[in-house]
Amino acid sequence: MKVAVKDANILIDLVEGDLLGLWFRLGIETHVPDLVLAEIRNPDQRRVVQAMVEAGNLLVGTFDGNELAVLQAYKTEFRISLPDASAIALAERMQATLLSGDKLVRIAGRKLQLDVRGLLWIFDELIRREFLSTRDAVVRLTRVREAGARLPEAEFRERLDRWGKS
Repeated sequence: MKVAVKDANILIDLVEGDLLGLWFRLGIETHVPDLVLAEIRNPDQRRVVQAMVEAGNLLVGTFDGNELAVLQAYKTEFRISLPDASAIALAERMQATLLSGDKLVRIAGRKLQLDVRGLLWIFDELIRREFLSTRDAVVRLTRVREAGARLPEAEFRERLDRWGKS
C-alpha cells in the first residue's frame, strides 16, 4: 500500500498513542483532507499533526467547487459529516486505502468498494514490521482507548490477550 487517507479520529488516536512518527516509518504515502485537519482542535494534537504536515510527511488534499457537490452528496447519502465525506472522496479520487475508526465512514467506504482499515490494523502493521513491540503495543493501545478511541471490544480484548502473551 502506497497511499492512505486518514480521518480525524485515526490522526487523534495516533497522536494520543505517540504513534504518528512510527506510522510514517512504515513508508506509506499519507494524505488528509483539509476539512479533516480543521477538526483537530486540541492544541497539543494540532501541533503534532501540523509538524508532520510541515515536514512533508502528511500531505493535505483540497477540493474544488465541482467536488464539493460530491462531498455534499456523500454527507447526505451516508449521514456523515462533511469532513468525513471529504476523507471518503479523497480516498476514492486517489484509489487509496481509507483509514478510519468511524463506523459510518467505514460502512460508506466499503459501499464505495474502498479498501478500509482502522487503528487495530495500524497496530498490527507496526508490530509486523517490528517498529513496535507487543509489550509496548499493549501499553499504547490501552492509552489510546483511555483517551477515548472507539474500538470494537472483542478485537480490542483479543489483541491485548495475544500481545500480552508474546
